[in-house]
Amino acid sequence: MESISSFAELTAHLQSVNCRKRMAVANAVDSHTLDAVLRAVDMGIIEAFLIGDVASIESPHLFEQKLSPFIHIIDIPDVKLATLEAVRMVKTGEADILMKGLVNTDVLLRAILDKEKGFLPPGNVLTFNAAMEVPAYHKLIFFSDPVVIPSPNLVQRTAMIKYAIQTAYKFGIVKPKIALLHATEVANPKIQYMQDYLDIMNMWRNGEFGDVIMDGPLDVFLALDAKRGGIKNVPTPVLGDADILIFPNFECANCFYKGLSLFAGAEMGGLLQGTEKPVVLTSRSESIDSKFYSIAMACVLS
Repeated sequence: MESISSFAELTAHLQSVNCRKRMAVANAVDSHTLDAVLRAVDMGIIEAFLIGDVASIESPHLFEQKLSPFIHIIDIPDVKLATLEAVRMVKTGEADILMKGLVNTDVLLRAILDKEKGFLPPGNVLTFNAAMEVPAYHKLIFFSDPVVIPSPNLVQRTAMIKYAIQTAYKFGIVKPKIALLHATEVANPKIQYMQDYLDIMNMWRNGEFGDVIMDGPLDVFLALDAKRGGIKNVPTPVLGDADILIFPNFECANCFYKGLSLFAGAEMGGLLQGTEKPVVLTSRSESIDSKFYSIAMACVLS
């Protein structure tokens, strides 16, 4: 499998595989979610189970033509019950992917984290892993965590890196390059998370992360721009070619992706990881494209 370097290539790959994944959508009534789901159905990559209050459906496109045989509507008006049903379907194997519709994130997370009925294995770290396509960059950028873990500890940060590596492998990247990001390339011991970076680099040297290239701390120029990073004359095997970015905290990651989305036309796909099955978790403000790319990303990982 050749490496996937754009969302267009991701979509083409999924269509060539010709294997629909089954996706349960919790409270599938908002127009952005439904439009993204319909697009994924039309492109042949998913079979959708829309669970929620049929009377509240916001998308006029759903009933404009004969309903696809790959769309199933399950009318459950109560949001919490609809969410529990979507989680149950994934837990029992009736669906391969869970997607958040118009439901509060805390409601969805409580259902996922339920010790008896949820599907987060004991000991796993729940985090958010994303892929971003930036017009000025030559390939997809994978990064963690802009949503879930405010200030990761060493165990959480290590798990985030391992999830991101496995995602990169699924995208055909044979030897991912990982940048541990900081404001500069100087390892300042006074900064709270810097010891994590130093420990992670030692773990990498000892082979814990497998066949990957890693360096840090690095600034964004060194990680993503060979020309600007090269001016700094800092020797790094990642220079201008990072596949994976690990941020100090979720504030940095969140501002990074939202700034690129707003001002640089970047598109993002992302999902929860650590769970038994992928969870598409996007806010209502995300674009239809972003929701679709998140679905596509989940299809690769399920």
